[in-house]
Amino acid sequence: MQSHRKGDLTEAIAIAEVKRRGIPVSVPFGDNERYDLILESEAGLYRVQVKTGTFDGETVRFKGYSIHTNSEGNVHNAYDGDVDYFLVYCHDLETMYLVAEEAVTSNMRLRVEDPEVEQPSINWAADYEFDEQWPPENGTDDATDDREAIIKTLRDRGVDVIDAMDSDAPYDVILRTPADDLLRAAVRRGSVTNGRIRFDTSQTVPGPGDIEYVVVDCAERGEQYLIERASYEHTMSLRVSEPEQTQPSINWAADYEFDEQWPPR
Repeated sequence: MQSHRKGDLTEAIAIAEVKRRGIPVSVPFGDNERYDLILESEAGLYRVQVKTGTFDGETVRFKGYSIHTNSEGNVHNAYDGDVDYFLVYCHDLETMYLVAEEAVTSNMRLRVEDPEVEQPSINWAADYEFDEQWPPENGTDDATDDREAIIKTLRDRGVDVIDAMDSDAPYDVILRTPADDLLRAAVRRGSVTNGRIRFDTSQTVPGPGDIEYVVVDCAERGEQYLIERASYEHTMSLRVSEPEQTQPSINWAADYEFDEQWPPR
């Protein structure tokens, strides 16, 4: 099938799948916008670029740029904030993925099968499945609004917490360990969706160079979790129930419970 025809088919399937989930979707008029769709959630509107994912037997690959041709040949154009998300549909797997634009460079691979050689950082396809990622976490969500409540819970645990709210620091708090080590951390609210605890992993969360940990507070489970920031690249979720399908790697929430992780070893 010609690439543009396959692209049209991918977009048609994506619209049908989104509508089947009851999500409001709009298509921009004309060809002047860089996004294909606008999806609506209670938090707002999101510009979405639809991509065809190619399955090579181990990973789903897609391009994080557009291509047009001029007199000099093919020209690659990065999206650079022109879209909010990539909606990737893989025909071979009949699966749809949602990936934040800032998480993608020129190309991205979503791993379905375990690699033959151990890799330091893996973007597991299961973590990006559409139903795991929708609706997107809002960067100004309850994790910020409930900041004081989360800090209070930490202090009730006996943790020495220094609130960095009034500073320009990229972290939210500093956690002092019993050994008097100071650890920079972000605090975020988590929610349970489809058997996983999801939390904000967008660009509002500092990278591993700025913080050592993320504290996730899940009111639904009455639990806090401590996650080392260097343990994930772009996204992470904590599973609280068995998945319907076998997955090569699972981050069980019980392993990250605060009392299991504190103080860090």
